[in-house]
Amino acid sequence: MGIDFFKHNETYRLQQYNPPDPLIDEPVETEEGGEGEKEANLDYETPRAKWEPIPLNMFSHWKTSEWENRPVRFVDGKDVGETVAWLCSPTGYPVPVRLSQIGSVVMRVVDGECRRDFHVVERVVSMASDLFPWDQVENLAIGLQAHGFRLLNALPDGNKPSDDFERMRKAADNKTMNEMTELEEAALAQNSDVPTVVDGRLEPRSEGFHHEDSPAFGVIKTPRKLYMHPQGVRMLYQQLEVGQRTPAFTLTYPTEHRRLPVITWFVRIAGGRAMPSWGFIRVEASLKWFQKHKLGEDFINHLSRTVYEYRCRESSYDRAPVSLHPIVRGEQSLGSLLIPMSTLKSQFYRLTGL
Repeated sequence: MGIDFFKHNETYRLQQYNPPDPLIDEPVETEEGGEGEKEANLDYETPRAKWEPIPLNMFSHWKTSEWENRPVRFVDGKDVGETVAWLCSPTGYPVPVRLSQIGSVVMRVVDGECRRDFHVVERVVSMASDLFPWDQVENLAIGLQAHGFRLLNALPDGNKPSDDFERMRKAADNKTMNEMTELEEAALAQNSDVPTVVDGRLEPRSEGFHHEDSPAFGVIKTPRKLYMHPQGVRMLYQQLEVGQRTPAFTLTYPTEHRRLPVITWFVRIAGGRAMPSWGFIRVEASLKWFQKHKLGEDFINHLSRTVYEYRCRESSYDRAPVSLHPIVRGEQSLGSLLIPMSTLKSQFYRLTGL
């Protein structure tokens, strides 16, 4: 039922390829991901003029395993997919069709071992379905659902279709990524009172925890923006050694726009001066939570030390220098639940008659 949609709309298979640069300029995606510019208060912990690296080994008799506030849950997500077909809308716009497997996983550390605590995996088809008659789309969604697929509507920012194929393709990609983030958010919400690390920024997952009461921490492996003053950037690249952190600062908005204010800092977990622009991560927590519980430098140091000790040591893993072991295990665990993309594409082509 409904799978004849693609036959009736003259759909073509699309071979896997490396997408070219867009034909027209796109807005540069920023780490903020929305309206309003973040304001950085670089004087929050230490006056910016006095910034120096802060070592994490200042506690001679302190052990991560004995810290009652240590994170024990780790949330990660996965989006594996390809643009597998394309067709034209009745009004002539190109409509790429992306086929994906998305999911989220929670790994819990118990007695030093990582155990999968929760997982969910979905198969989704992402395309600009709003450009077609609603009755056709409804039948398509019902037909796909009967075979284990969920239909996602995907349009570029502003919900305006484009004649640029790559912009439409990117919109389909972004839609599946956003759906994956929602699955991560739902996983986080299950036990939001337990100290938890999320792979990435907290803002996109902010509905999954209470901003004043939940001990949720974001770990950003590849920060797109440093936010710091020139002295702070030089310190990060040229002075910060493995096992050291920067002073903490805050990121807020002039008007909140319902956005999440955070306290954040950088920790170098690998590389040292041999890798000046690599080997560090950015850690963040809800500023409202941090201030409500009257936390300070000791907590930041303890959390930084804990994150440092959770670092991945697998040389075979490409992103090991900026990855945490439980997150890597979560990614591997979730990946084992997915079927090969070639198999999924074959199933989809048979189902749709493409």
